[in-house]
Amino acid sequence: MEILTPMSQKEFSQKKLESYSQMAKIVQWGRKNPVKYSELFWGIKLIDYQAYCFMRTWISQFALWAECRGAGKDTLAAGYNMTRLALIPDYSIYVSSNTYAQSVDSCNKLKDIALQRIPSFREATDIFAREVDKTGTNSETGFLQAPTFKFRLYNNSKMEALSSNLEAIRGKRGAVWFNETAWKTKEELAVVENYINVDTDFGLSVSKNIHVRPPQMPLQILYTSSVGDVTYPFFDKYKTFYKKMLVGNKNYFCFDLNAYDILHHSTVDGEPIKSHLKEDQIMKAIEEDPDQADVELFNKFRKGGGANAVVTMDELIRNSTNRKPLLYNDTGKKKFIFCYDPARNFDGSVLSIFQIINAKDVGFKLRLENVISMVDANTKNKTPLPMPAQLEIIKELMIKYNGERAAEWENIEFYIDAGSGGGGISAVADQLLDDWIDKFGNKHRGIIDPDHKQYETARKKYTNAMPIVHLVDPQGYKKIMYDAIAKMVKLNLIEFANYDNKDYIMIENKDGGFDNVRLTQEEQLALAQMNIAKLQLSYMCRYDTPNGGVTYELAKDKKGHDDHAYTMAEGGYALAILRREDLLKKPKQSNFNPSKFVMSKQPAIRKL
Repeated sequence: MEILTPMSQKEFSQKKLESYSQMAKIVQWGRKNPVKYSELFWGIKLIDYQAYCFMRTWISQFALWAECRGAGKDTLAAGYNMTRLALIPDYSIYVSSNTYAQSVDSCNKLKDIALQRIPSFREATDIFAREVDKTGTNSETGFLQAPTFKFRLYNNSKMEALSSNLEAIRGKRGAVWFNETAWKTKEELAVVENYINVDTDFGLSVSKNIHVRPPQMPLQILYTSSVGDVTYPFFDKYKTFYKKMLVGNKNYFCFDLNAYDILHHSTVDGEPIKSHLKEDQIMKAIEEDPDQADVELFNKFRKGGGANAVVTMDELIRNSTNRKPLLYNDTGKKKFIFCYDPARNFDGSVLSIFQIINAKDVGFKLRLENVISMVDANTKNKTPLPMPAQLEIIKELMIKYNGERAAEWENIEFYIDAGSGGGGISAVADQLLDDWIDKFGNKHRGIIDPDHKQYETARKKYTNAMPIVHLVDPQGYKKIMYDAIAKMVKLNLIEFANYDNKDYIMIENKDGGFDNVRLTQEEQLALAQMNIAKLQLSYMCRYDTPNGGVTYELAKDKKGHDDHAYTMAEGGYALAILRREDLLKKPKQSNFNPSKFVMSKQPAIRKL
């Protein structure tokens, strides 16, 4: 006779023991061979330099990746974090970037791999997606989008995107992935770096612990970015990590990957493969902007304006948001300022367009909506277009931004650099005096500066021209303009746009989540030119001259044009004028009532 004794809750069946033992062996093998594990379980095949970076990062508590644009650092980090979350139970990873939208975008790369949405990973599996805990969520996949992006695995490991509000994210504990770290300030890094200041081996129990617990994986900080300015902490960390790695400190790893490394040294299992970067694209970037190519393709840290900077990159980032450019007046009621720095031969010719916003709390402010570079793409040195072609572009933009059902040019103010070198008066303003016919046969009124001395007699002749032009003499107004843009940016009165050279942007929806919004070619070009304007503006410096004067120039180690920055300064000057006029014409409202301060009562008059 066989007597069956029921097992207690602390005992396991032989089948369950075998399953746990097999699972433990797989996990231990994966921890020893994380690259092979990611290939086998996630279906992610890595290029050899990616596999090297992956493996060296796995054993380091502090790792830094300085990779060029297009290197695929987000994709590599996604595969790396998937492996770390799956193999380490109770492990938390927090993702921090310059904005919350960028943090969500970084997390979405992992989500897309897990849900098999990336075509280049042809053998990606859904194993990780099946490990995501869906209980207690209203999401079919388990990846929550609102109010914050986060998800949790069945082993209690989790990932969460962090807000850019420092006060709201203090006090958390876990590993950290800093993405796009090049422009993060010391304060931003310090708040989140404290997340790892806890010993993962520490634990308490009410009963006597008779078992020896295995050592826990330490919390890790991973910094990933293309390079930036030497004044930001990422540069100091790059130097420190490299030096410590060089002397044999295994807790630190620094990985530098530039465009030529990818182009000439892409291999898989030792066999050369075709690079995903093209040489003609690299050469095109070098020709168009050598300084920017040094930073984004060859990992050469740039030196901004430093203490002499008119506007710092930190201030520009603070005033930047994720949004699409506005390419026309969509309501017919919006007001715009055109800021034009014309050129034909030796400089760049740029038109920047700002929208005027009358905010209830701060009054008038500007939003940069579009930047157009009047360049002839067919010329070897990318010189500006002929003036007739530039004028045709300007006229077309004036029609678009004035809007439908609006009186002629009632929604536009036009600022033009009047310097002799660019032909602002003779080649531009003079040519816009007459009425003209557009390509659809519609007649439009000319425009004129009502105050400039050059048009003292012309105003009597061109009586139909609209007085919306403001010719600005760079010799007399350059200091005033750059002082104005510095003040307006510091007061958060000019809005810029974020752009990371992708064909989409992340925009917050009404539910608190983020949507991928596709960009047209024209929108991508506008955002790229707006980025150039921000970069040039951060290069502009204020220098004192020996005779007590002041000059505004590009930083002394920078070569190139300042035309984008100059149009930004024009916009700052236009805003300063607008705010001053608004202040002067508004009647001062006062709640002062003198009767409240009269202590005596009205005398009582006795009638006889």
